[in-house]
Amino acid sequence: MTACVIPLLVFSLTVSLTVAAFPPAGFAEAAYVFSVPLIIWSFYRPNYRIFLGTSAIAGFVSWLILIWWLRHVTYLGTFALSGFLTLFLVGWALVVRMILPSIEGRGFSVRLPVLLGLAGFWVLLEYMRGFVLTGFPWLPLAASQWDRAAVLQIAAYTGYTGVSFVLIFFNLGLGVYLRRMLTRRRAEEWYEKICPEFYVALFLLVGTASGLIWSEVFNQRQERLFSVTLVQPYIEQPSKWDPEKTMEIFRTLEKQTLFADGLGGEVIFWPESVTPLPVKGNHLAREWTEELVRRIDNPIVMGNIAKEDEFWYNIVCAVTPDEGLIEPYYTKRKLVPFGEYVPFGGLLSFIDKFVPMAGLFRRGEKAVVIPVKIGNSTYRVGALVCYEDIFSQLSRENVKAGADLVFVATNNAWYGEEGGAYQHAAHSVLRAVETRRPFIRCGNSGWSGWIDEYGNVRKVLVVPEKGIYFRGSELFELKRDAKWVRRESFYVLYGDWFISICLGLSIWGYICFRFARGSRYEPGALLRGKRN
Repeated sequence: MTACVIPLLVFSLTVSLTVAAFPPAGFAEAAYVFSVPLIIWSFYRPNYRIFLGTSAIAGFVSWLILIWWLRHVTYLGTFALSGFLTLFLVGWALVVRMILPSIEGRGFSVRLPVLLGLAGFWVLLEYMRGFVLTGFPWLPLAASQWDRAAVLQIAAYTGYTGVSFVLIFFNLGLGVYLRRMLTRRRAEEWYEKICPEFYVALFLLVGTASGLIWSEVFNQRQERLFSVTLVQPYIEQPSKWDPEKTMEIFRTLEKQTLFADGLGGEVIFWPESVTPLPVKGNHLAREWTEELVRRIDNPIVMGNIAKEDEFWYNIVCAVTPDEGLIEPYYTKRKLVPFGEYVPFGGLLSFIDKFVPMAGLFRRGEKAVVIPVKIGNSTYRVGALVCYEDIFSQLSRENVKAGADLVFVATNNAWYGEEGGAYQHAAHSVLRAVETRRPFIRCGNSGWSGWIDEYGNVRKVLVVPEKGIYFRGSELFELKRDAKWVRRESFYVLYGDWFISICLGLSIWGYICFRFARGSRYEPGALLRGKRN
């Protein structure tokens, strides 16, 4: 009976805590304990097949629940992607099972490096998700803290990987602590229950959520940039590409834009590929857009489509009353596999794209900042399209190119009114902290709003009856902290340096586990005056 109950209990707790930690559930504190059941169980040396099988099923079910919104596009892809993401958890669980039971009873000088190494190994696996195959770094552990700005500030130095490291190391420290409490609950002396690894993990967590890092957050010098009106047109997919719907969509955009202009903003933002015809490559769409901009006498920054020869480009561009469609414009650098192109060349040519457009998309080669003139000032807008904000390197390149702020034009209407848009927005929060730049997001159906350079969500378009999913517009004032003007964060300057630290910790932990004999002294041994 016990052989069945324990795996079932570990499975249930792991799935429940993992799903609860991420949006839309949003119980961020679950991320501090989600792997503790597996960690404690590993100390009891369960059968490898049962342990890894439980880890695999728990990981698969967790991911399936978290990305279940993807089924609106592809059921096969939803299950396949869940399985792919599970492999990384199973790899980490295998190393935990191999190592943790063997360090119990060894000295602190061995145990601490091993735990640090396991935390570093988690981060390495998480980081690899951004590169393996086509790359899909969706929902790193750090994303669970998207509405807990205090925990995120270390990302300005380390990138999101530093936040993930702190969280998984706390899981490890807590797991070891609870294991010690279970095995030494009858100990006569208080010091026999001391677990220094846990206190190190606790200190690291508290230190990154306060301490010197917060010196950047205090004494802000907020200054106004300009007033923004977001247009959330909620154009249904894939009817957008139906020629019979073209004029109806243009009328919807016109109505929503005129309403938005009436709110009194200085610049209007449209979401990804908003017009049914390409504004660059179709003279009718371009003339219609430029005429609308002249009517409202305000610039529009928009996601759109460009067509040149037989190729398509997913772009962000600006249209102004005086100049019309201006150069330069930004071209999307990370295309969606099976949406905008079919990966691996001709090997998968039998699979069609789910976006109903003839031809393939071509990707952009570099970050481009879009100059937007408002009054006497010109602001340099860095742009990201669709899911590009899940790739930290792209945002970093935008700031290196001189962006004052970053605009994410996206379209989550493909995925229904579920958790996908919330999860997507969580990545923009991470990018804002990493780059210390305000982020504006405009979605076709939601999530639309803005995030300051410290990861605080300042505004979200929402209505009480419908939540974030609705057709409408809203005005807000965009601000920034003046001390970050023309200044780059440590992460922007030096990139993913923390990955090298995690690699070093992993190697150090393995060396200590494999070769160091380690002291057998336990906490309190000096107080007792003898060995364990």
